[in-house]
Amino acid sequence: MPSPGFFQRLRDLEIHISKDLELLNEFEEALRYETNPRVKAGYRQEIQRQYDSLARYKQEYAELEQGLSNVPNAQMRKVENQLQHMDAKLNVLLNGQVVIYENQNQMRQALLNRYDAIERAIISAITQQLDQTQLILLQNLIDALEKNLISEQEIQQMLVALEKRIPALPVSNLAVTEIIKNPELDAKHKLKITLPIVPMLVEYEGELEFGTGLNIKSAWEQLIAKLRRN
Repeated sequence: MPSPGFFQRLRDLEIHISKDLELLNEFEEALRYETNPRVKAGYRQEIQRQYDSLARYKQEYAELEQGLSNVPNAQMRKVENQLQHMDAKLNVLLNGQVVIYENQNQMRQALLNRYDAIERAIISAITQQLDQTQLILLQNLIDALEKNLISEQEIQQMLVALEKRIPALPVSNLAVTEIIKNPELDAKHKLKITLPIVPMLVEYEGELEFGTGLNIKSAWEQLIAKLRRN
């Protein structure tokens, strides 16, 4: 059984992370329109300090996790997802990728422009469900694929994993599943069209962690490994 005060500590942790995520969102909005280099540098210093907070939150979470003795708990899962979102958000802000786009609609359009008209019709609804962090992750995954940083074997592994896991999503997409099975498309093309589902899987599974370097190939390999275990 959890120790006395366990759920209060967990609730306090959830509140603190929520406040920091709100602060990061404010920084994100400010950086999007700020042009003064000195002011931008100041924001980046404040964002960098948030890594210290994230480290403390992770330590607190680890201690609480031990006290729970592997008992399933929805609130623990929520806090875990918060930590992962905060980690990804910090990576995005410090990598300076956010300021490329004025808003999420432009980000979605930039993503859709990488596909032809038929493909856009298939993935448009999926991209509407993705937030800013997920859209950037998707852009990076496509970059990795187009730069041939992923082997043919890894591509095939990902396609097999996606075909298996897509039906488990809260909202599965039949058209995407049919693309994977289409014998007329090569594996790389199939994967590019189905990649928009990956950020949703990352969010839904809730176990992937992205380090401060936002190593896309590492994230890719982790995702393949995780999907194959299920």
